[in-house]
Amino acid sequence: MFEKNPRVKEIKLSREYDFSYENFVLATQHDVYLLIERTDDSIYGIKFRSRLVKYGSPNDEARGGHPLTKYGLGFYGFYEVENSPWIKEQIELNKVHPRHSDSLFSGLSHYVACFQDVMLEITSRSYEEFKMSQQELNVVLKEQVSNLEV
Repeated sequence: MFEKNPRVKEIKLSREYDFSYENFVLATQHDVYLLIERTDDSIYGIKFRSRLVKYGSPNDEARGGHPLTKYGLGFYGFYEVENSPWIKEQIELNKVHPRHSDSLFSGLSHYVACFQDVMLEITSRSYEEFKMSQQELNVVLKEQVSNLEV
């Protein structure tokens, strides 16, 4: 299922984002929104259907220490990791489940968004670019907060 070494390739998005600036992540139990840019009333970003995410270090000054750097991970931008060691780790961790099957992980991709101060790593079956208004974002937040009610 996995080749020995990972390969990292940059993904070209429909918009030219400056990945050296701020970003914002909203993670729910089913979706992860990476908000990258705001112009007037429009917010642009990438939405993933996922529940597994890493967000934080290393920043751009320490990015050379990330294990995927030697396989093509750049300092700024959006990337996909083929032959992902993280997905392989997820499969191994799940093997204790009595109904485990490697096929549960088929079609899963590993994405990395690298910014100046942080990076987002996520596994997801797909991603989609989005544009939403501040009002639409408020609706998402309101829905998620309502889920907290006991």
